[in-house]
Amino acid sequence: MTQRLKHYLSEYKKSLFRVNQKELSRTSKMLLAIFLFTIFIMIGWGLEWQLKQEESPGKAYGFACKELINKKEDFSFRDFSKYTYWQTDDKQNFYGKDAFGEDAMCKKLGVLYRAVLDNAAFGANQKTLIEVQKKLQETKYKIQSLKDSYGDLLLEKVAKQEKSKSIFSTDSTKVKQEMQKLQDNASEYEAHILKLSDLSQYPVYGTFIDYYKAHKDELKKAYENKVRYFSFKRTMQAFAFLIPVWLLFYLVYKFMLRREYYILSHLTLHVANVAALYALYYLVLFVYGIIPELFFEKIIAFFMQHNMVIVLNVLAILFFTALFGIIIYKIQKNDTTGVKKRKQELLNLKMGKCSECGCVIDGEYCFVCGFHHTTLCRACHQPTLRKGEFCRHCGAKMQSGDAV
Repeated sequence: MTQRLKHYLSEYKKSLFRVNQKELSRTSKMLLAIFLFTIFIMIGWGLEWQLKQEESPGKAYGFACKELINKKEDFSFRDFSKYTYWQTDDKQNFYGKDAFGEDAMCKKLGVLYRAVLDNAAFGANQKTLIEVQKKLQETKYKIQSLKDSYGDLLLEKVAKQEKSKSIFSTDSTKVKQEMQKLQDNASEYEAHILKLSDLSQYPVYGTFIDYYKAHKDELKKAYENKVRYFSFKRTMQAFAFLIPVWLLFYLVYKFMLRREYYILSHLTLHVANVAALYALYYLVLFVYGIIPELFFEKIIAFFMQHNMVIVLNVLAILFFTALFGIIIYKIQKNDTTGVKKRKQELLNLKMGKCSECGCVIDGEYCFVCGFHHTTLCRACHQPTLRKGEFCRHCGAKMQSGDAV
């Protein structure tokens, strides 16, 4: 298989720099390579412009809007303080400038979201909340330290350790009192945090949450539809550009070939090939994008659950056997010993050339490859071309044995 692939690549490389069975000069090869590179770039630019006609889900709805419409829990103060970078209008993200995208409802949601962050009372309470949370953490750390000390003091008390020999500078009573004081402070901090975190005290939040609840399901459904059909629409946009390009230049190639403008026909054929290569790439992307991954995962899980791994393995082997069998059959059917070679033989004969090597026929034997061109017709017994379809004298169809 590898050798056959190398053979096809080698043949393509030879045909790439050959025009009318003649190899191009070094300068012409270099110019042809530059031409092909330029065509790749130009078609790529055209595709880029064409694909911009179909807006991506990320650009339409933005990262921030997608996060909000997929949120399952209720909003908390942390949901706003955590994503303060969404507040900046010119904040760059992966999909575009606005984190809330270009959809009208998402933009409105972004405006209301940022209104909460821009609220003076919210901003002041946000700073206070951070300070109180920091104090609460410090207090909890001190309480834990005192708890550890208190336990050790109780052990000394139970063991009737003399106070002069104690490793602590205080007794258990004082530690207990200090611990109680710290716990009271922690309770006050927690109550203060709970009060500061109450979003219902901000009218701007009320406006935001009302709009969010009213449009969440609609936005989520629109986003899911956008994602579901984006791959198909993007592929159709690509084909809408590539198919006309391929068709146009292939027809031009046929026209130039009939007029025997071999260099121009060679160039236009390669333009069509580049367009076909791009089309194949986007087709592969589309097929890969619509593979039902969850479906296959469920099948694998089913076989694993019922301890039928061997069945799954056998099915996989059969699938790849059939796949590669079909591919090899198609290649073998169209390789140099089959249909493809026969078409080339007839094309050479049509141009008055040797069916095997493409040199001009002059006599019964090719002076380059030594092939014997003539044979006797089984109908009229006159000499005719061995690889022809019909006898040149009586028009009888050549038998399969004659063309061997």
